[in-house]
Amino acid sequence: MPYQHPSIADVGLEIGQCLSEGDEPGALRLAFRCVEIFDLAPVDARPSLVAPQPAPTGDVHYDALLAAISEYLCARAGLLAPTWVEDRSRFLDRWWFVSGIQSLHADAIAHSPISFARRGVFITAGALAYA
Repeated sequence: MPYQHPSIADVGLEIGQCLSEGDEPGALRLAFRCVEIFDLAPVDARPSLVAPQPAPTGDVHYDALLAAISEYLCARAGLLAPTWVEDRSRFLDRWWFVSGIQSLHADAIAHSPISFARRGVFITAGALAYA
């Protein structure tokens, strides 16, 4: 049986579990690992990874982050983003600087892809890269 890459909805459930256990660093690692999961998936399987809407994680920041990542991945791959990424619950009322380090806020504003910035989620340069 071939390996099934987890969908963004699967990862959202894991993030919710991390957050309920107070493991925010783990939740962030999972969220950003979606980029690697998407890149490693066969091209024809990629749309199905972002299509299912994740359940609420219990934290609006992560709900917006998952939508931003999904939209970013689709744009980069030339795919139409799923409609769930436009849901109002996937946008923040107050900006969130994911790094939490104030001296990096300018970097985050300058380098956040539009799918993040329009939701009020700001990430630093290199946040979407993986080793």
